Amino acid sequence: MSKKPKNQNDDDREPRDESAEIESPLDADEPQGIEGEAEAEPADELEQLRAEKEELFARLQRTTADYQNYMKRSAENLPIELRRAEGAVLKRFIPVLDHFDNALSHEPDSDEAKSVYDGMRIVRDELMQVLRQCGVETIAPQPGDVFDPHRHQAMLQQAVEGVEPRCVSILMQAGYRCGDLTLRPAKVAVAPEEESSPEP
Repeated sequence: MSKKPKNQNDDDREPRDESAEIESPLDADEPQGIEGEAEAEPADELEQLRAEKEELFARLQRTTADYQNYMKRSAENLPIELRRAEGAVLKRFIPVLDHFDNALSHEPDSDEAKSVYDGMRIVRDELMQVLRQCGVETIAPQPGDVFDPHRHQAMLQQAVEGVEPRCVSILMQAGYRCGDLTLRPAKVAVAPEEESSPEP
């Protein structure tokens, strides 16, 4: 029985691995999906970083504006607060002046009392001189002056001949001010409004 001769080409040809040539559609698409996700993630992170940067920059702008407004208000309010603090200290000297004025309102009836009287007047004048150097001025409206609610305190209504209505008629106690700040308003009487006569 004769053997079939082998073909030389059959020996040289390697066996085919058919399983290696079969490519799954899922395997083929997988690398592309991973690459797409990898490209999308940096883009999302970049957008997130940009949004965070814009938010932080906006917060910085608001904080800077608030600080600038605070500094501006502080600079504007500083003289006012200093004047108020100065006024609070100066107010404490007003009762002392009142005590001197009450004591000096009585004329001395003896030489010994007169020497005490003169000494008190000197002290009172020196105290007032120091207060004037600090900007303190006396509020002493005269009869006929227009009533100023910011400088005067109406204690009663009192008609005085020659004084028009709503004007100061009597000075009852002097007041004091320091610049625009009223330390104590002057106590005054105000001329009342004229009553209109009833029509017949």
